[in-house]
Amino acid sequence: MTSWASVSLSKAAARCFWERGPGVRAAPAWVSQPKPLGCGPAPGRTLHVTAAAPAGHNKWSKVRHVKGPKDTERSRIFSKLCLSIRLAVKEGGPNPELNSSLANILEVCRSKHMPKSTIEAALKMEKTKGVYLLYEGRGPGGSSLLIEALSNSGSKCQSDIRHILNKNGGMMAEGARHSFDKKGVVVVGVEDKEKKVVNLERALELAIEAGAEDVKEAEDEDEKNLFQFICDASSLHQVRKKLDSLGLCSVSCTLEFIPHSKVQLADPDLEQAARLIQALSNHEDVIQVYDNIE
Repeated sequence: MTSWASVSLSKAAARCFWERGPGVRAAPAWVSQPKPLGCGPAPGRTLHVTAAAPAGHNKWSKVRHVKGPKDTERSRIFSKLCLSIRLAVKEGGPNPELNSSLANILEVCRSKHMPKSTIEAALKMEKTKGVYLLYEGRGPGGSSLLIEALSNSGSKCQSDIRHILNKNGGMMAEGARHSFDKKGVVVVGVEDKEKKVVNLERALELAIEAGAEDVKEAEDEDEKNLFQFICDASSLHQVRKKLDSLGLCSVSCTLEFIPHSKVQLADPDLEQAARLIQALSNHEDVIQVYDNIE
């Protein structure tokens, strides 16, 4: 799905990379092609650029993101957001003004039209209730998995996760964590505050200005196009504030596990991996499942 290229970019070099950089796809039909402003080498800090077709237009996304009925999917999303609220409250308290992680999650809840009563119920749950768990696993074809969970019973949750893995071609395995880096992820819409479409070239320029390390094209569960700005975990909130000040409309701001090495799977393994991840995601204690499948 993706490939990583490390290049030194200034604003001019970013335009050159868009026009001629190896591995970078042509601009989407809805984006007017910019003219290069010079393609000579330019000094600047290193920016990792993910050159790829948007998520949802590659085999893994198509296999993995098979959507169920809308009401069922909506309920599942709300359930995971409730877990995220509980975890944020547990780690930083129930006041979003003093807990930036909670404030960010509440923004996502509102953007998903989550009922106010559901949000308030999650906020009122006992602060110490639940234990944060991170399980390492191997999936079909040697893929690596990280499973984040919040559970009132760690032993039962671990037993359930082990059973789901074993039943679907996976296993608990130490070492999967080494395939991932914990990074800040700022998700923004492809339209800025003036309702103008932001293309990849402009996103690259803004990433440099904001201090991000990487830009990815992505889609949400409604197949709306988005950009993901990847940054160091410690600079997450600074990058978000800078992107907002540059005119972008941020959707969410979270810490996530990003794979730094990926594996390609044959079609049968892809389908089995999709079933495994779906089964893990459906567990009531699981917050998020991360994979390194290309």
